[in-house]
Amino acid sequence: MASDIPEPPNRHRRGLPHWLEWTTAISALVISVCSIGIAVYNARIESRLLKANSYPYLVSGVSDATPDGPERVSIDLLNNGVGPADERSLKIRLGGRYVTDVKSFIRAAVGPADADRAVEMLPDLHDNEPTRFIASKDRAMIFRIDKTPQNARYWQMLDDGMNRQGVRVDYCYCSVFEECWAVEGEARKPVKACVRDSQFEFIPKPKRVASPLPPG
Repeated sequence: MASDIPEPPNRHRRGLPHWLEWTTAISALVISVCSIGIAVYNARIESRLLKANSYPYLVSGVSDATPDGPERVSIDLLNNGVGPADERSLKIRLGGRYVTDVKSFIRAAVGPADADRAVEMLPDLHDNEPTRFIASKDRAMIFRIDKTPQNARYWQMLDDGMNRQGVRVDYCYCSVFEECWAVEGEARKPVKACVRDSQFEFIPKPKRVASPLPPG
């Protein structure tokens, strides 16, 4: 028995034109690529900003007086940057040669005739670490020698010798991002890494020399 219900008309829905489908797909691809590019660019900018906010700027200070007036020979490293400085190498040059500790610094400044007595009369306060980590806006003392009534004559000889011969502080330091700079006097340049020169490194306290073993 045939059904009396009429069949619905056969309607075919047409899709988007091919050119529009291609345009939509290409537009989505372009937007995706642009989004990735913007994200990478923003990441680079943030990285640069982070580095810029972490750059140390280490300078040396050679002085023969304190801010309050008392006379004191001192050598310090000051970090004027915005990030911590990892000092990895330090050399001090007096006149034409490097000195490797405070005693040899005193001897070179006052001359051989008064060297032994000057070393005896000029005790120093020093930092004996071979390297230093210096926070932003902080300083690290290398050594200092105060002038007293007892050592005034030898202290003045030391100060005069420093001024006459000239003191140059060479050092190398790095940021927390392992970007490094070498400084020789007033010249500063970026370097791949700090390389220590053990022959001329300044360590305030003289290295102990092992005593020879007694004959067996």
